[in-house]
Amino acid sequence: MQRRTVLTTGLCAPARRRYAGEISVALAQPVITASALPRDERDRLLEHTITRARDSGDTIVVDTPTDADLPPLLDAVAGEVVCIVDARRLLDDLRDRSALAPPAHAQDDRGDVGARARHAAHLVECASLVVFIDWEGVETSRLSVMMAVVSHLNPTARIRLSRSATEDLRALAESPPGPAWRERAGWVHALNDEHTPFMRDPRVVTVRYEQLRPFHPARLAHQLDVIDAGTCGTLVRSVGFCRLATRPGVLARWEQAGSAMWLDPLEADEGWRTTVQEIAFTGIDLDVAELTRRFDDAALTDAELAAGPTAWEQLPDPLPPWPATIDETGS
Repeated sequence: MQRRTVLTTGLCAPARRRYAGEISVALAQPVITASALPRDERDRLLEHTITRARDSGDTIVVDTPTDADLPPLLDAVAGEVVCIVDARRLLDDLRDRSALAPPAHAQDDRGDVGARARHAAHLVECASLVVFIDWEGVETSRLSVMMAVVSHLNPTARIRLSRSATEDLRALAESPPGPAWRERAGWVHALNDEHTPFMRDPRVVTVRYEQLRPFHPARLAHQLDVIDAGTCGTLVRSVGFCRLATRPGVLARWEQAGSAMWLDPLEADEGWRTTVQEIAFTGIDLDVAELTRRFDDAALTDAELAAGPTAWEQLPDPLPPWPATIDETGS
């Protein structure tokens, strides 16, 4: 390969390590993991090692621990991010309600319910190559759906049914470089009206939802419960921006993975003032019309809208209080 660093990611540590080992043999380079160190120290060491390799032009293979703080590593890497996906578990991983890791501090969301599902989606969305392993025993129709889901989550990624790491790396080396990792996610493409997944299946769809009125928090919470029950199909992933009527003047980042949901306030920014609800939804067997109707029903009515922000603040709001504002990139 011409590009220097290979970062392997994936939820299944044994499979990821095995694949990283195959890459190390193909490139004649040892695998770097630092897994024996405490988490924060390990992540700092990996970031330093990746940065040094980038600046010196060295070839390295990094086995990225499942609970690593990923954005700093991705910002440092100049090479490929290879996500290893177990074909027998992908759809379950994307709906896993488990925490990713014990939280290290109060603001560490790796301990959240559903953090593992969100991480599974993030890993796919950040990759330049997604390889399916243990796919041989999976029925063709299910495999088609999974590959389409991955392509919808990351339209820029190369997707392969892996037979060997050597073949995967050769195919990746022959493909043109993709965009920066923050520009790969399907939701980014959908919100920019540029969503063109290479692999498709009639059961998988991504849609962009827009609504000019703020959400009524109690009705939104109710509709989210109804949607999570499968009324509109299987909502795999949604990311975007929204406003809650009870919290006027603040734009929130919307993120959902499986049954888990996060709404986090963004810092005040003039460039966001025209945005109300703008969300990309990806799902399987989605009834788009019903999904749209339910979210429209969660928006303020004509009478509620006319009552104004002072009245909105008195509406029932069962949603969790917001933490401190986050960076607009969501990293």
